[in-house]
Amino acid sequence: MMGELSSRSGKNLKQTVVQKIKDYILAESLQVGDKLPTERKLAETYQVSRSVVREALSYLENTGVTESVQGRGTLVKAQDITPLIEGFLFSFQVSHGNLKDLMMLRLTFELAAIDIIERRQTPLTSIAETLVDDVDTFNVAADQKFHESLLTAVDSSLFQQMSAVVQAYFYQTPIETSREQNVRSMTEHRNIYEALKDGNFSLAKALLTEHLMRGAEFYEENRF
Repeated sequence: MMGELSSRSGKNLKQTVVQKIKDYILAESLQVGDKLPTERKLAETYQVSRSVVREALSYLENTGVTESVQGRGTLVKAQDITPLIEGFLFSFQVSHGNLKDLMMLRLTFELAAIDIIERRQTPLTSIAETLVDDVDTFNVAADQKFHESLLTAVDSSLFQQMSAVVQAYFYQTPIETSREQNVRSMTEHRNIYEALKDGNFSLAKALLTEHLMRGAEFYEENRF
């Protein structure tokens, strides 16, 4: 009983220090690349052993809050939620989640990108460059490039990380597509682009929704 209590207390102590370090980062308005106090200083400040501080710092590094750089110490790390999203997608895959549900998340990102394109009047050159007119050269990679060109309109690191990982999930397993399916995808890409070029953003979003939901059904049928 005493051993279990000690173990639990140790875990609680580590989590307390983790939160205190996070609070310190926010209170001091530390930026990416700024250095945290040394282990010894943190141990003195929070009145805990250096081993507890070391465990707390290890946890923060593993969760992407900080990074340890030789010769510089522990630094605030640039935002990166990719491992978190990848972990979620792996769990989703293991539990055989409904792919249409995940496609709705992907659709939300791409519809938001169209809203940004409309609001900022973003040039469509990068989107136009991904369009393919020759069915013999169209493939899954071409489809991916088209959708990536929509997402890059949003100038947000967090948005890019989340949307890129979710989108990549659909392309991680090679899937055979027929010539007829490729022609349809090419046509739908072109129609979405033309709607954007004409300033008919409502139509572009409607066409994109139909395109992706059809894609979800195709991936659901062919991913195993």
